[in-house]
Amino acid sequence: METIVLYTKSYSGDLKRLLVSIESIKKHNVDNIPYYVSVPKSELELFKQNIDTTYVNLIADEDILSKNIDQSWHTQQIIKSSFWKLGVCKNYVMLDSDSYFIRDFKQSDFMYNDETPYTVMHEQKDLFAWTSKFGQSMLGFNPYQSFKQDRMRIMEIFGRSGRIYDFGPGPIIWSSKVWESLETEYLQPNNLQFETLIEFCPSEFSWYGEWLLTNKVIDLMPIEPIFKFFHYEQLYQYYKQLGFSELDFTEQYMGIVMQSNWNAPLRY
Repeated sequence: METIVLYTKSYSGDLKRLLVSIESIKKHNVDNIPYYVSVPKSELELFKQNIDTTYVNLIADEDILSKNIDQSWHTQQIIKSSFWKLGVCKNYVMLDSDSYFIRDFKQSDFMYNDETPYTVMHEQKDLFAWTSKFGQSMLGFNPYQSFKQDRMRIMEIFGRSGRIYDFGPGPIIWSSKVWESLETEYLQPNNLQFETLIEFCPSEFSWYGEWLLTNKVIDLMPIEPIFKFFHYEQLYQYYKQLGFSELDFTEQYMGIVMQSNWNAPLRY
């Protein structure tokens, strides 16, 4: 079993973005960390024809959940959170198709030691400082309010008070031990499925993080986000107008996420 692997859940609509991501991994993966990609079973042939399967371990989403799947935003989260069930790794870096590396990376960038992964955990202050100033005029809403409401719902479930943390955005480093303990020590005793949690609050990384704070199955070694994440087109344009280039992000970040839901360019 591998100490850590890279993993992406993708589909045909993100194929072009995935190709950019794969090439960046090939270029910067100093320790040759194994890389897995899962796609709908119906699209396996399309991906086999377009990606380097000698480098990428290509599998079907259905192999992860052991059942047929209706693809949706919710099921994507369930698949990502269930990758550990394949039993191929102790930890995994969950990368979305719209993320790519901009500098070399090693296993030690994700692991505190041989047993403990770092956990993305912070208060998202930089983003919310920007949205508090520009959000209403540029976005037409205040993202912090929905963020706060979602996180507090999960905190209440596990009986936690205090600071509101963000355990994303991606890429996220996940321990299989945490997901397994959530299933065996919370879901099964309460006769629940993970689907129920996602329906209640669709934030898989928040369920992971809040359960880790509750259960403490692994040591908590918090880090800031490892990629520069462009949540909104307006945020992207803001940085462009300030003259930021990819090179300007390399000291603080391993990569960039050009979030596909606003039809972002393939690269910054």
